[in-house]
Amino acid sequence: MKSTRVGRTLDRNGEPIPGSGFEVDPDSVLAETLRERTGPLVSNPVSQEWVAELERPEDTGGTYHSALYLSAGEGPPEHYHVGYDETFEGIAGELTVVIDGRPHRVSPGDSRTVPAGRVHKPRYDGDSFAAAIGTVEPPGKTLPLIKTLFGLAHDGLVSDAGQPKFLQGMVWTDELADDTVFTSPPPAVAHPLATVLAPIGRRVGYRVTYPKYEDPAFWELHVEQPPF
Repeated sequence: MKSTRVGRTLDRNGEPIPGSGFEVDPDSVLAETLRERTGPLVSNPVSQEWVAELERPEDTGGTYHSALYLSAGEGPPEHYHVGYDETFEGIAGELTVVIDGRPHRVSPGDSRTVPAGRVHKPRYDGDSFAAAIGTVEPPGKTLPLIKTLFGLAHDGLVSDAGQPKFLQGMVWTDELADDTVFTSPPPAVAHPLATVLAPIGRRVGYRVTYPKYEDPAFWELHVEQPPF
């Protein structure tokens, strides 16, 4: 069957924006994984990333949380997780997981686990995009914040590089101190600064998450959902 383009950004009239989204073979493992999603496909039009939740913590007895991650760009910055392991299972494309500076190729069907505390970065190589199932055990806090960052990107509230406003970033840095730590700026600088500035950010209205980005209706208005 012919491949179909999904995940395109929708304009104000609900029409797909040319050049956005990605191609999926309806008979592929990627399409099968998309069929198993438990929530809407969400996207970041600035960084060219997509995420679809698969297994929620409440479905696994709180033991783990999984989601499908796709990227046609650089992927997230270098970081580490404080209290949980993260496993990447290759689904499509060329995925490299850089752990402590060493690259590890994760081909479709392969997997790589990053233990808690190890600095890592998923890197999406190739000419199109890469897809992987990411599983965190035990569940972490990052997926709701990913949805928030992606939603802010759709609302035009991030920089050209996809970064949130400064005080929004300080609120997130403070919230994630016991979960996910980014290596730039150095934590020794970012965390004390966030301790001081995050309360100011909260007072002027910045939040860790926002209800509108948790609402599936927002994503159905902004992202072309897979037809399967």
